[in-house]
Amino acid sequence: QERRRSVPVIGVVLMVAITVILAAAIGSSVFGQGPSESAPQANVDIIMINESAVKLEHLGGDTIIMNDSAVTRVMFATDTDSYTIDVENQVEAAEAYFDVGDTLTIELIDNSSGTPVTLDMDSGQFATVKIVDEKTKQLIADKELRF
Repeated sequence: QERRRSVPVIGVVLMVAITVILAAAIGSSVFGQGPSESAPQANVDIIMINESAVKLEHLGGDTIIMNDSAVTRVMFATDTDSYTIDVENQVEAAEAYFDVGDTLTIELIDNSSGTPVTLDMDSGQFATVKIVDEKTKQLIADKELRF
């Protein structure tokens, strides 16, 4: 008779142990990831000034750090070519934090070669400018420019 009484007790103890272990595993995976980072949310207007420069205007939202390529990357692409623009060497320390109301003129200088880029675009062609947050790999701004 003692054996019959101990079998359900052992079963209940095993069920409770399995439940506790599963709860611990789920809790550590859910709560152990930490808070996720998000890219700055900003409304940026991008205007082509001439064949070799663009003007960025911060219309609202979060501050964007512009003088560190490990934080923010500006990319420019046409139908045939694409460039990562060297913004880090063009932005003064006073302009490092691109905030609401600020404007910034950026020369199209290829980051890999260090040479200025002059576009030979025909009327009706498109170019795309993207500002990307490097920490999260998320898009901050994206504008298609028509010539």
